[in-house]
Amino acid sequence: MSIPESSCGFEPAMQVVSIFKHNPAWKETFARESEAIRAIATRENFFIDHVGSTAVDDLPSKPIIDMLVSVHHWSTVEKFLEELKKIGYRMKEYDKEAPRYFLTKYQSANLDCFHIHICRPNDRWGQDMLVFRDELAADQGLVKEYAELKQTLARAHCDDLGKYTHEKTFFIKSVLHKVERSFSVDHLLTHQRSELDEAQRIQIKMIFTQLAVAWVAACSVFLVGNKYLLHAAGAGLLLMLLWVHYSQRQQRHRSAGDQARRAVLLISGLDKVPPAGQKLRIIDGFEVSTLGRPRAREEDHFASREPPGYKRLSELIEESAYWTRDLQRFSAKIMTIIFIVLMLFIVCACGVAISSLTSETLIDLSRALVAVVVFLISSDILGLLLAYRNSATTIDEIFKRVESVAARKYTESDVLLLMVDYNAAIEKAPAVLPGVFKLRNKTLSQHWRAYISTKQTNAEI
Repeated sequence: MSIPESSCGFEPAMQVVSIFKHNPAWKETFARESEAIRAIATRENFFIDHVGSTAVDDLPSKPIIDMLVSVHHWSTVEKFLEELKKIGYRMKEYDKEAPRYFLTKYQSANLDCFHIHICRPNDRWGQDMLVFRDELAADQGLVKEYAELKQTLARAHCDDLGKYTHEKTFFIKSVLHKVERSFSVDHLLTHQRSELDEAQRIQIKMIFTQLAVAWVAACSVFLVGNKYLLHAAGAGLLLMLLWVHYSQRQQRHRSAGDQARRAVLLISGLDKVPPAGQKLRIIDGFEVSTLGRPRAREEDHFASREPPGYKRLSELIEESAYWTRDLQRFSAKIMTIIFIVLMLFIVCACGVAISSLTSETLIDLSRALVAVVVFLISSDILGLLLAYRNSATTIDEIFKRVESVAARKYTESDVLLLMVDYNAAIEKAPAVLPGVFKLRNKTLSQHWRAYISTKQTNAEI
């Protein structure tokens, strides 16, 4: 986790800590030296990265260029070291366990000084150096904080490079730990909830937008004159475009939440971290800020205390399916009530119209009501109602399958197939209506604890 600091084997003249204002020429110095290294090792296959404070704009630093050399074929590293010695580099440290090498090149006061850190590509030691550099490059606030720390430490330990370096390490570790936690289960759960909550809010907007379209269509029946009909058509078109916009946004938030959920199951259930490329895609997909939102905790989200493995993954799926099934059912009940209320309103309106209006007005009103009914049937109200019911049924089947998976001792094929089917069912399910989770949270928590207690009792018998 720690980043190697350039304090190993310093010549006495380099023991004094001197911090200089950032010099843009440092990057040019790095470029020249990296070309010089490539010139004397043309047959070697390696990458050279500019790391350390001199690689970050506006960051004060000691005037020493740090370079990270990642050697692909480690068997050739000894030959590479010999080539470096020919152009003035001296071996200062070798860590066999890492493995890594540290070399220095100090020249006269008027010439540049260099540090070279050599390791294998993708080794944690070298990756931490790159991550810390990139975090600084992306955050001016972090640069300012680090610069102030370095200047404070330089004043306090101007003649003790060891203490200066040691006390910087705490800051560096804290930054790396924060980056590492950015893909923790707690962080992913927080993003999952944020993205899905936003998808729920957008879904409500979609419903009201479609109802507004139905309202415009119904009102157009009573309009006289092409001018007003044209305005109604324009309003209907704008509302439909707004609905399409909401639909696209909702899909993005649902997709981001689903990606987080899949990652949580892998990390928490099997202790498997997705590849770097997949991690980047998941993080890039998050659109809702979690600032100010309470951080979700893995221990609060999942009741299972099994160690990572197929049994734990199965229990996570079982618990998630139990909650999701109930929330889908409850959402279906709410949509059923809404649909029935709307249909009763339409029936009552028709009854009043039939008993009190003239035949011509009655015909116009009937047309308007037909337009509303047709749109209600084709809109998200009826569609959501059916989708909630179907999803609840599918997820209930997955929940019941966990018992058979447990009976077969949680075999790899059973649990992985269960996870695939669960993910597919959740991704097809509509977003739960806003407020449903809060309404059902207490009741579901009590029911789940009772269910777990019963399972444990039966297992002990």
